[in-house]
Amino acid sequence: MQREFSDQMRDDAHRKVQEALRTNGIVNIIRLSEEIRLRNLEENFAREDIEDLVMQVAQIYGAPIEFDEQVLTALDLPDACPADSRNDLEKALDQRRLPCSPIDLLHLDSKD
Repeated sequence: MQREFSDQMRDDAHRKVQEALRTNGIVNIIRLSEEIRLRNLEENFAREDIEDLVMQVAQIYGAPIEFDEQVLTALDLPDACPADSRNDLEKALDQRRLPCSPIDLLHLDSKD
């Protein structure tokens, strides 16, 4: 089931696309989608869904588009970026562990 975007999110998409056209002359789909997602976290949409909305809005304006590889890398391949990309569970476990014990969430003990 596909949910409808709120008027606020649609307005944000139009505003961001128009702003990008005025300042850069090109719409960076990934960057704008992430900005809109962060501005509307309470609506709980995936970035990929918002990318579709931004793409539709950019097409309405006939805007040239790009997919910035650096933004995509930072969002989808966090190992390529120096920021702490661990999920919340890993961070919480790391804070509670003993100094000498590593955490391996994928470790399975097999009993042969």
